[in-house]
Amino acid sequence: MKAVLLAQTGGSEQLQYTDVVRPTLASGQVLVKVAAAPVNFIDTVIREGNMPPGMMPNLPFIPGVEGSGVIIDANGTKLTNGKKVAFLGPIGAAMYAQYAAIDADRLIVLDDDADLLAAGAMPVTYFTAYHMLHNVVRAQQDKVALIYASTGGVGTALIQLAKAAGVKVIALDRKDDKVTQALKLGADYAFNSTGDWVNQVKEVTGGHGVDYIFNPVAGDTIKQDLEVLATLGHIVIFGFLAGVGETNLQAEVVNHFGKAPTISYSEIYATYFSHFALVKDALAQVYELLAQGKLTPVFSTMPLEHAAKAHEHIQSGKVFGKLLLTPTFSD
Repeated sequence: MKAVLLAQTGGSEQLQYTDVVRPTLASGQVLVKVAAAPVNFIDTVIREGNMPPGMMPNLPFIPGVEGSGVIIDANGTKLTNGKKVAFLGPIGAAMYAQYAAIDADRLIVLDDDADLLAAGAMPVTYFTAYHMLHNVVRAQQDKVALIYASTGGVGTALIQLAKAAGVKVIALDRKDDKVTQALKLGADYAFNSTGDWVNQVKEVTGGHGVDYIFNPVAGDTIKQDLEVLATLGHIVIFGFLAGVGETNLQAEVVNHFGKAPTISYSEIYATYFSHFALVKDALAQVYELLAQGKLTPVFSTMPLEHAAKAHEHIQSGKVFGKLLLTPTFSD
């Protein structure tokens, strides 16, 4: 079969589209013909060899942790051939390929009429968003959420899921065209994060502030977050795109102690490996909302053989929503 192989770390040119042996199934696994293999930022981190100690996979390595497809070998499991499925897996799931061997109990079975590209765009980002909204902050109707990087994969999912839950949305992005895109996605307000967004947020909330903040940037942004946070508000940090910053978090919180703020950290694999039932339930809810027409995943596609170009697009910030790699087949 064809797959994208990483034999050594480095630039995008290290991603080689080549022939590899089709995976052998272990007991409890099924063989999935891959329809969509999303590219995630962590894929670029692995490719560059910049994973934290102990987390770098052994090379050679086929990237990809999520996707969708059709079961072609149920391998004696309770599943059946021909079923459409979606999947969220660990590092090493090897989804940048025509076929993938996946544990049957980790699959989400989709409706027969499901759009495999739309479904494939959802596992990582929509689980991340749903988990933060409903399990971490326990979002309530008519509350106000501030969403950083609002036109990225998780950002677009957060906007849609927040609106579906009756939460008002203020979006932040670094470019004016993305601010416009956020409004088209359903955000109630959207501001350029390079401008005076703190005062703009205070103005549109009537000085009340925001109840929830979803922040993948970190760095020193906690200062602004605490300033615009409402009393009893909740900040969720789910990434460190700007690093850890130099802010003394404890000292900064003391300056806003009267708000009794809650600050949480969300990392999907902490939940995945310790409480997978929560992951499966969240994804079931997500795909039910998709079937009801309440969610519209935002994605674009590239052929699997263009994986290197896809990584370059992800790292340049050119991607709106999710970018999917789509294998081609001769049969």
